[in-house]
Amino acid sequence: MISREFPSVVKQVSYGKALFAKQDLSVGTVVERFVGKQVQYEDLTKHDKTYVLCTESEPGNNDWIWLLAESDAKYANHSCDPNCRLTPSREIVTIKPVKENEELTFYYLNGTESDFWDPAWNFECYCGSKHCLKKIDRYVPLRNS
Repeated sequence: MISREFPSVVKQVSYGKALFAKQDLSVGTVVERFVGKQVQYEDLTKHDKTYVLCTESEPGNNDWIWLLAESDAKYANHSCDPNCRLTPSREIVTIKPVKENEELTFYYLNGTESDFWDPAWNFECYCGSKHCLKKIDRYVPLRNS
């Protein structure tokens, strides 16, 4: 695998690990990319389910796979008012200006009610957004903040 330097760093925080900006970032900056191995969901451990990403095998083909994240992208946490988004090519890209040492987040809940949701993914959100959903237990369309 070709190594690529991203303008982000993993830091230990009170709630685990998180991805932070190494410098001020403009809109459209790629801050990390999900890379890893393709897996069968039923073969995952409880711990691995924390970091698995459901994604298209190739952008635009609607062939869904489970990717067990091995890159630092797995430490980008959820926010109901994110500063990044996940692209079809599995890159985490800023959607607003980000300051140095600001946590990099994206919205985890892109999907439809008919999409698979494992109760193991449920968690309480403490992002602090005025639109915070509080309890994360299903896919919910993102509201504009």
